[in-house]
Amino acid sequence: MFTVPVLDIKSDPLDVLLAVIGYRLSMLADSDNEDVKALFADRNVTIELASTEADIARYFVFDNGSFSQYSGHAKKADLTINFKDSMTGVKLLTKGNLPAFMTAVQEGNLSIEGDYSLMMWFNKLAKHIVPAVPEECKPYIQKAKPYAYKAQKLANHWIGVAKHKLGKS
Repeated sequence: MFTVPVLDIKSDPLDVLLAVIGYRLSMLADSDNEDVKALFADRNVTIELASTEADIARYFVFDNGSFSQYSGHAKKADLTINFKDSMTGVKLLTKGNLPAFMTAVQEGNLSIEGDYSLMMWFNKLAKHIVPAVPEECKPYIQKAKPYAYKAQKLANHWIGVAKHKLGKS
């Protein structure tokens, strides 16, 4: 049985996304997938993802096949990825596009410190984070998409109204 450890998770979208990524990585570390096991094997690294503006930091520790995640800044990270703000981090991480990270660095929306080769390694690992959708579920997802788009549009409208009322538009 898989149990989820209690972690300090802020309501910030970036911290929530990083915590979910961490949960998925812990599941992958315990999986029987040989490709994933090969990626985890013989690695002893700490990767920190953060946003100074949002005061968010979470780090992932890969230790010879095992995995742990922690809230806060690492004492010593082998790679630190610092996003300009939370939404920049969310957009880049959900896009999953390494060239987009490099463009963000050039535009000043992201800074990277440490061993850049770990970016390539983590990108290979990230391809396993989103599980494949079973074929029998795909028709249901297609049916639900229009409703999800409508709900998103409605939510964005009301968020805009609330920001306007609060004078933050």
